[in-house]
Amino acid sequence: MNTDDQELLRSNLGDRIKTLRKKKDLSIRQFALLAEIEHPQLINIEKGRVDLKLSTLNKIAKGFEIDLQSLFDFSELAKKDDK
Repeated sequence: MNTDDQELLRSNLGDRIKTLRKKKDLSIRQFALLAEIEHPQLINIEKGRVDLKLSTLNKIAKGFEIDLQSLFDFSELAKKDDK
């Protein structure tokens, strides 16, 4: 995976996490507590600034009560871009 692909993946994942968090009407701090991660880390994740460990991805998925695969469902992002 080249650098551009990695940046796109981080950006899409950050957008997906932010979208899911807002759907649940949670603040960054509220979701960070729920997912057991630091809120500054969540900010950086949502902005696509960090590469994530599998353990962090699992915590985020658990926080949303979804499986890990669903976290990578970017179809809603594509619909948003089409508008």
